[in-house]
Amino acid sequence: MKRKWVAALLALGVASAAWAHHSFAMFDQNQVWTWEGQVVEYRWRQPHVHIIMLVPEGAKDPRTVGTWDVESSGPNIGSRQGWAKDTFKPGDKIIVVGNPKTDGTKGLSLKYAKTVDGRVLYHDVDRKVTPENTPQQ
Repeated sequence: MKRKWVAALLALGVASAAWAHHSFAMFDQNQVWTWEGQVVEYRWRQPHVHIIMLVPEGAKDPRTVGTWDVESSGPNIGSRQGWAKDTFKPGDKIIVVGNPKTDGTKGLSLKYAKTVDGRVLYHDVDRKVTPENTPQQ
């Protein structure tokens, strides 16, 4: 009987983790944009780390003006890439590179973030987009 309960709890845990995780199909993988602004909020949580950032009027790329939700990997993967729960704080200047949402709302999937001191922090081990090959806008 005890084994059945353990098996049921494990199955429930796996199902809830799968339900919580989603695809990145909502992001346009054919477009790579650069956003420059400042951190409004930094959310170090499962299932994905989020940076809420504000890009001011007069930005180099007018498409990027406004408040954006930058979605990255989860904290576990992020910490392996050099991120920490205190990597960013409100007011920090930041540059992010990623894929905008396909529906035009102000959200993006992060490829990498660049801190004010020049550190490059990647979304995960997939480093196909780097500072050296980021498309110019």
